[in-house]
Amino acid sequence: MPTASPPERNKPWEQRNVVVAFVLAVLVPGLGHLFQGRTLKGLIYLFGILGLYLWGVKMGEGIVVYNLPEKVGAKRITLHYAAQLGAGVVSYPALWQNRRLLKGNEVVRKLEQPLSAKFSGELRRSDRDSLGGKLEGVVQFKLEKMEYGTETTGVFTGTLDGKPVKLPLAGNFALDPPVGAGFKRGLRCSVIGENDEPLPESRMIVGSIPRSLLDSYGVAPDQNQLQEVTGRLGKIHELALVFTWIAGLLNVLAIWDCVQGPAYGFGDEVATGTKPEIKPEEKLETPKPLADAPPADKILTPTSTLG
Repeated sequence: MPTASPPERNKPWEQRNVVVAFVLAVLVPGLGHLFQGRTLKGLIYLFGILGLYLWGVKMGEGIVVYNLPEKVGAKRITLHYAAQLGAGVVSYPALWQNRRLLKGNEVVRKLEQPLSAKFSGELRRSDRDSLGGKLEGVVQFKLEKMEYGTETTGVFTGTLDGKPVKLPLAGNFALDPPVGAGFKRGLRCSVIGENDEPLPESRMIVGSIPRSLLDSYGVAPDQNQLQEVTGRLGKIHELALVFTWIAGLLNVLAIWDCVQGPAYGFGDEVATGTKPEIKPEEKLETPKPLADAPPADKILTPTSTLG
């Protein structure tokens, strides 16, 4: 006798406001699922998709997520960036960061206020030939009045090839624009001797200081910067891009799951304590005996006698 069909199961994605869940899922991967009470799946999407995305950003030194149209300031969205948009709100800053590149964003030749920051770079000659010295430490700059006007002066304190060193700095100061791609802001300045006396061999420090997340994340790099990072990182930079693209596309599928539910595996299971219904045409029939077969009592069995 056929059994009753499994009872209707409540669908968690229909118990909460679908529009709110959709908006949350678009903004943050997994947030819509958490709103629906689908905690495990929401956490998987949250940490899995966002983790993959942020890992790609870190691998690419921040020069990964950006919208680089043919003309700076253009409103067109490139295919490169469209795939990253699916990852949610973490990709949105690139929509307006390019506009900041057009507003007085220039190389700083003279500081307006003191600067103190970590520095990483090397010691070079003025002609940019490396002297083979790696610098790690802190730079401190200030404005100082000179006979011919104010000038940016400072000092580097740290190590040169692992050995403690202190280098007075002044002249040829240049600091990359405040808004730019990547988490590093280029800096260079000449090294002077004691009492501001020139050194027998002109030297300068060339390296970078940290750039704030607000001024770097989502900013499109210029062609020189993009060529430098791709040449230095090679396939690692390409892999970082792929990670952000995959994260964006995966969240599109997560959004669909949030709104429409899983493609299978919910509501089609067999209820506990019931047996699957067998359709009449699927029932097995008892095999009929063959018409030509002799009756069981007429079947002869071989016997043997002992002589």
